[in-house]
Amino acid sequence: MKADRIKKLYPLLLITLVIVIAASLLVISESITRVVLEARQDQETLELLQGIFPEANFYTFDEDTEIYTLYNNGRKEIGYAFYGSDRGYISNIVVLVGLEDTETIKGIIVTSQNETQSYWKRLEDSNFLEQFIGLKIEDCALSHPSGLGGKVDGVSSATYSSRGVANAVREAALEKIEYLN
Repeated sequence: MKADRIKKLYPLLLITLVIVIAASLLVISESITRVVLEARQDQETLELLQGIFPEANFYTFDEDTEIYTLYNNGRKEIGYAFYGSDRGYISNIVVLVGLEDTETIKGIIVTSQNETQSYWKRLEDSNFLEQFIGLKIEDCALSHPSGLGGKVDGVSSATYSSRGVANAVREAALEKIEYLN
């Protein structure tokens, strides 16, 4: 009789053992994955990305699409970032664009520009870059007096620089969302 009970419990014990082993392997692989992801982090890049995504703790970078995917401490995906550039008045303007989803700008950071200092200062002093926060990608263009165009107000005497930033954001975002959808 005891042998019959053991035979009946054997499949249950075997399944329990397999589940315990599988769960242990998942925990171990998760910790290894976390270590690998954190080891790949370039601290300077992470700090730059945190300028747009303060809650970001790590990121992955897809070399084919050149898109950063950002994650918080709970390993939850919180957004995407990528570079874009367009011509200003004197130079190319390079921006880092952050998307909170596939259609909304989280924020931007200008990483490189050599525009005339007095004109660029007008852009900075006018809070021009803050206009992009929460903006839909299709609205990332300079507004036009006729009511046509985008929702970004250019800065007088810095029109070319304003247009360069807006175009860099819009064109890069339109290109990259193809990979995200």
